[in-house]
Amino acid sequence: MKRLLLLSITLLLIVCCAPLPEIKKETPEAKISDEELPKTVAILPFENKTEEIGVATQVRKAFYNHFSSKPYRDIELSIVDEKIVQLERTTGKNILEISPKQICETLGCDGLVYGRVTDYKKIYAVAYSQLGIEAEVWMINTKTGKEVFRLKDSVRYHEGGIPISPLSAVMTAITTAMNIRDIQQIRLLNELCYKFNEKIPSPAGIFEQRPVIREVLTNAKDSPFGKGKVIQVGVEGDRGMVATFDIGNFKKSIPMKETQPGIYIGEYVVMPGDNVKEAPIIVSLRKPGGYDTQWIDLSGFVTIDTTPPPMVKGLRAKGFNDRIEVSWEGLRNVTDLKGYKILRSEKPLSDFKEIGKTELNSFEDKTAEQEKTYYYRVIAFDMAGNESEIQDSVKARLISKEPQILTGSIKKDTVLSGVYIVKDSLIVPKGLNLIVEPETRIIFNENAQLKVEGTIIILSEDFSVEFVSTGNQKWRGIIVEGGHIKMRGFKLRNAQTGISVLSSEGFVESGIITDCHIGVSISAVPSPLLRNLTLSGNKIALELNKTNTLLYSSNIFQNEVGVKLIGFSGEIRENNIYDNNVNIISEIPLKIGANYLGSANIEEMRLKGVEVTKIYDNKLPKGKIIEAVINPYSKLSLEERKRKATELVIEAGNYFRQRNYGKAVSFFEEALKAQPSPEIYYYLAISYQEMKEDEKALSYLIEGSEKFPMDSTLQRSLGLIYYQSGREEEAKRVFEKVLRLNPEDRQVKFLMERLTTK
Repeated sequence: MKRLLLLSITLLLIVCCAPLPEIKKETPEAKISDEELPKTVAILPFENKTEEIGVATQVRKAFYNHFSSKPYRDIELSIVDEKIVQLERTTGKNILEISPKQICETLGCDGLVYGRVTDYKKIYAVAYSQLGIEAEVWMINTKTGKEVFRLKDSVRYHEGGIPISPLSAVMTAITTAMNIRDIQQIRLLNELCYKFNEKIPSPAGIFEQRPVIREVLTNAKDSPFGKGKVIQVGVEGDRGMVATFDIGNFKKSIPMKETQPGIYIGEYVVMPGDNVKEAPIIVSLRKPGGYDTQWIDLSGFVTIDTTPPPMVKGLRAKGFNDRIEVSWEGLRNVTDLKGYKILRSEKPLSDFKEIGKTELNSFEDKTAEQEKTYYYRVIAFDMAGNESEIQDSVKARLISKEPQILTGSIKKDTVLSGVYIVKDSLIVPKGLNLIVEPETRIIFNENAQLKVEGTIIILSEDFSVEFVSTGNQKWRGIIVEGGHIKMRGFKLRNAQTGISVLSSEGFVESGIITDCHIGVSISAVPSPLLRNLTLSGNKIALELNKTNTLLYSSNIFQNEVGVKLIGFSGEIRENNIYDNNVNIISEIPLKIGANYLGSANIEEMRLKGVEVTKIYDNKLPKGKIIEAVINPYSKLSLEERKRKATELVIEAGNYFRQRNYGKAVSFFEEALKAQPSPEIYYYLAISYQEMKEDEKALSYLIEGSEKFPMDSTLQRSLGLIYYQSGREEEAKRVFEKVLRLNPEDRQVKFLMERLTTK
């Protein structure tokens, strides 16, 4: 069960690698007559008998690369895969269950190559490294029904230095795009498949001997490529050939130049308007007027993206006494958005320089100086480095005014604008109004409060009014009793009870409330409308006590308790209430409307004393109303559920070993309903990753690690997938947990060292 979930998690260690041997022609160990050899051959998907995900696919591609220099007619892998999928759908069988003759009738060949990877070892440590692989290949002549040959071989690399091949010595720019482990693994696979193909007999009289390719290097790891970026390809092979490379079907036959005998270099400069997603690089080496050899690059696919993100809108800048806050409207539905660049100048039209990057839609400039005016622009950029058009600049400067002190009761209608400190209590008596203008910040000393018996009014279109504490100690919050509350567009944090409303009318909307013991507490009637609130990081996000308030269009997540109901008679609908330890709890049985509750399964909604029949299947506004699902195994005893889960896991395992991951997933997910276990979550994640559904794999790892926080395998796999995707802070947080569970995990310790020394 202890296996690495990810194939491509970069360890960046100094590891060893043996050089590719010089190509020399050897005769096979046993003579095989031409009559026994097929003429047109298809290479089927290889079996993976190891725990290294994806290695069989890599070995198959490497084998195809070397085999293409043999004088056989070989069918392209993409065509083989497409027709195999159709054949499996038609027959309802796995490819290994279908006869070779039937396969060849579909593919139009008379020979099949089967393969399996039987062993794979990958060990990286500070003072030691080892990489090894063992595989077996065999060929079937479907005309005779006989096995032509069967070969088994292995390659082992142990600690040592990385030798520089002739190609990598020339391709400095390319090799810097790949880390040492990537190069080592590619060479390991190439050497193994080279050894196989040296022993494979060649049929006579079909084709002349094809050119030999020894090594291919590309900078595909730098993908995606934006406008002006250069895709570089190098190949080492026979001398005096014509070399070209393809970028999938996007660009064909891009010429390469023989810069040294047997060393060919080619480049493609990305032009405006070029766009292609995940295209393979395929290198061709051809004799003038003769046949060619093709080689599929193993280092990855190429994505070209020259479409810039939309221009950033809604740019604003606000000066405070210690910083200037720049904010803008976040871009939506830009799937490859990487972040925003903040530019600053002391001139309105020129000399703008980058002062920071962020993934958020706000930025604090803490380097601004007093008595200087600054101009700001914000540019969105994507994964390929494309940048949005620039907008008109906005200006701001620091304010030098010291915060004003507030305490006691206001004597008349009062407007607050600027920065204030509340020392003890600020009281709004009956009949008076307290108006808080946008971009106002009110800071509360420990145990200070704002008590409203009259009316409090905040009407802002964004979250520009702030209520915060002076330090880490909590303040008492905003208390509205028998008055009126009209709050729109605010942030509030670190209070005992953020907003407490007793018998008061009005509304509380478009607010963010965090780090409170209770975020919002509503008691008795009349009561305010609650809408478009974000409550997160609180012990109790929302407490509704004997009130008839309406809560909708709000996001309540990552609190200990999402919503606590006591004698509630109002409505709760169209909210996202999820990922809380308890999403909703009611002291008496209560039925509520449709909300998104993190799952379609009632057992997984984290409800206590609450009944639901309709729910949203996804977060609003994307979600659609569906019927809530009742777990079919909920009425079984614990032993019966365990027994049923075991049966389903066994069935799933059979399909998993056959690489029928879609079928395996259906049984694993059914087993999860019967009796969840860390192993089921683990293999669900593996299955979805094999099907290239990484987000689904990640969601199951997150869910599984939350349900089984003491399982180091799940936690480790979650950390690795975070690390691979560049989410380093999340990876670090998970790795810390892994090391608490398993202090001797050497790989995680190494990765933590890399994360903490950056």
